[in-house]
Amino acid sequence: MAARALLALLVALLALGEGLAKPIRFHQMGSGFAAPVPASWEHLQQLEFRLALHGVKVVHSSRCPKGLEGLYDHRIGQVLMCKNTMPAQAEIHWNTLAHEAVHVMQICRQSAPLSKGLDQLQQKMLDSTPAPEKLHILSAYPPEQRLYELEARWVANTFPPETVMALLDLSCGRPGRRQPTHTLLPQLMAKENG
Repeated sequence: MAARALLALLVALLALGEGLAKPIRFHQMGSGFAAPVPASWEHLQQLEFRLALHGVKVVHSSRCPKGLEGLYDHRIGQVLMCKNTMPAQAEIHWNTLAHEAVHVMQICRQSAPLSKGLDQLQQKMLDSTPAPEKLHILSAYPPEQRLYELEARWVANTFPPETVMALLDLSCGRPGRRQPTHTLLPQLMAKENG
């Protein structure tokens, strides 16, 4: 019941404003909840290259504040990856970069969640997110960012690198050739489950 109430809250918050009303910076704070998908340093390089093709630069820093793992600032088209706050494990770095890449995708889609209008998919995202991580999203992010964060964490924790990169290309490709947003995740989920 609490999960349904949280989903209703997230959906209501999204309905209040189609997209983001004010410029924000998406960030991932180390929560310790990620269940990283298998990924290599090569996958990270491939995703960085793909992000660059879509106009987003990835910058690495060793001077991030404690707890911050990554940040996407859409105003300057840059993802910051924090080398000093994450262990040197490809899976952990992949999880953070994939998470920030989802925020890039959301911005490419007029600042809208990829799951906009897909209530069943949003329910699945919520149901598969561990309770401590749900509480972290509620406490660490303002209401207007919670659905975006839930979606970014779910995609990063669910799909393998090739699928995340395909989703980035589908989301941020030339506007005339983009698939409708409501078909992206269901189509990729069908491929993964098929």
